Amino acid sequence: MRNILLLFFLSFINAQIALPTFQAVHKPHTAVAVAESDSQTFSHTGAQQTFTVPSGVSTITIKTWGAQGGQYNSSWGAGKGGYSTGILSVTSGQTLYIYVGGQGNSAYANIQVDGGFNGGGYARGYTSGAYAAGGGGASDVRSGGTALTDRVIVAGGGGGTGDAWRTYYNGGSGGTQSSGGASGTNSSYDSAGSLGQGGNQTATNGNWNGCGGGGGYYGGGSGGAVGAGGGGGSGYIGGVSSSETIAGNASMPDPDGGTMTGREGNGLIIISW
Repeated sequence: MRNILLLFFLSFINAQIALPTFQAVHKPHTAVAVAESDSQTFSHTGAQQTFTVPSGVSTITIKTWGAQGGQYNSSWGAGKGGYSTGILSVTSGQTLYIYVGGQGNSAYANIQVDGGFNGGGYARGYTSGAYAAGGGGASDVRSGGTALTDRVIVAGGGGGTGDAWRTYYNGGSGGTQSSGGASGTNSSYDSAGSLGQGGNQTATNGNWNGCGGGGGYYGGGSGGAVGAGGGGGSGYIGGVSSSETIAGNASMPDPDGGTMTGREGNGLIIISW
């Protein structure tokens, strides 16, 4: 009888001992925003535009083409826009300011013709029988503000052209990385380029053609006096990495595929990520 009670007591104790329970440890998952590759194209509008960096994007690739200078006759070959490209470090939500250059205007009359948007120099043909062509505007992207000093990349605009068959005088010089292009031979009516601005040309007497300088990091000088063209503006890639800049008279990427020699018409900017 005593052995039966002892076995019952031990069985009761074993039944009260709870075995440990093991559970899997749950680790919280943190979502990481990854931006989808895409691009945005900015065409000429004649005004400032903006680009907001998408979520999760830390670098963008910028491709810029400057605008062509004005030409009354297409066979005279106005200066074409240059090309610049590079990679810019950015942060999500950051705003960049976009300026797409416009082609310079032209006329065969005694009027002042405007240069293209974003720095193209204006010009004037003195008499009703003189040609005038404004410089092409630069295309650029600005970060941290809208001042010329906020530009991180620039593609220069081409200079305007007069009568290519009557080149009796020297035209304006192209802009550089440190100064505007010098004015043409007829300095009484021409002016040098400056930071972001092509030189202007205003004839005051005689049968002069007027040709404005192209906009750029520094603008080209204006040209005049019977067919002397304006100088092109310089490009700039000092604010970007893995960069390249190409003058408007050299082979460059065509945004529609392949290559081309200089940009014709208005400028263009493509941002991709």
